[in-house]
Amino acid sequence: MLAGLVLVGTLALGPGLGLVAGDEPVPPPSPAPEVPEPEPPAEPAPGTPIDAVLLGMAAAAALLAASRPGGALGLRPPEDALVVFVPGHGQGLGEEVYADFVAEMGLDPDAARYFDYRWVTGDSDPKRASALAPTDRTAGSLNAYLAGVAEGERPVWLVGFSKGGAVVAELVSAWDRGAHEPGANVVGAMLLDPPMARGLHGTLQSIGRFVGALPDDGGYDPVDCPLIWLWCRDARAHLGEGSGVEVVVVRNPQAAVTSFGDHPAGLRVLDAPDDGPGPWGQLLTNPFRLFGRLGEAHEAVLSDPAVARCLVAEMWQRGSCPLGRPQPVAPFRPLRMRARSPLARAV
Repeated sequence: MLAGLVLVGTLALGPGLGLVAGDEPVPPPSPAPEVPEPEPPAEPAPGTPIDAVLLGMAAAAALLAASRPGGALGLRPPEDALVVFVPGHGQGLGEEVYADFVAEMGLDPDAARYFDYRWVTGDSDPKRASALAPTDRTAGSLNAYLAGVAEGERPVWLVGFSKGGAVVAELVSAWDRGAHEPGANVVGAMLLDPPMARGLHGTLQSIGRFVGALPDDGGYDPVDCPLIWLWCRDARAHLGEGSGVEVVVVRNPQAAVTSFGDHPAGLRVLDAPDDGPGPWGQLLTNPFRLFGRLGEAHEAVLSDPAVARCLVAEMWQRGSCPLGRPQPVAPFRPLRMRARSPLARAV
């Protein structure tokens, strides 16, 4: 009886279990594959000594860039800055004179402007114009040019080499005295080995247009005598303070006659590196190359990559130029001396 019930139950459930006679057995559905749980990420292995050194160097570089942005390798000038270049005595177009300097700065060509002395003299030859243009008239023309290139509050830097540096100094001094209204938002100026001496040294520089071996200051006279013979002052002293312009002078002491040897009060003067002989050393070794050596030392300030990097550093942060330390600044004392040309200062 029990066996019969089991047989009947088996036949009744047969289709569901695949036990019907003549049918192939149907395998049960395969279970879904198990997805393995993701393994936890492996812990980073401890760094090797060289990794630690590289990490330290990167951190030190970042710290240097943050503290002195102008000293960081490969740093370019600020994007909003505009730089106006003024060539020197007897030089050609500014684009050619400053080509290497602009490249060393990493300055965008669209951010560079170049003053042309032909706007002062009307000559067709830029070299002749730069040799004949007087400093005072050129300073007034430069101020008008700045008004034409000014772009709102865009910061402007002036760069003048040799006579161009004397022109920039003349213009900034005029701003300090209130003789001119600034034609642009000029925030800084760099004077490259400018002939800005006084006394006999300055007189020699003023005749440079007649003696090719000497620089020409275009008649620049730093001794200002408002009351003719009674009371004189050094126009280089505290240059730029009255007009809020940061002025930096980079000179080459080895050039001697092409620059100036004293240190006016309140004027920031830096010395460019030069391993060559000075005038006395050149006289002792080969006196026939004296003037050639002075010219090389003078031109070296314009072609020195360290000077270009100095300007970029100053554009980012005042006082960050890595060149030689400025000399001690003596207290300002007005000069009681005779000017070379009491009536020459018309700016």
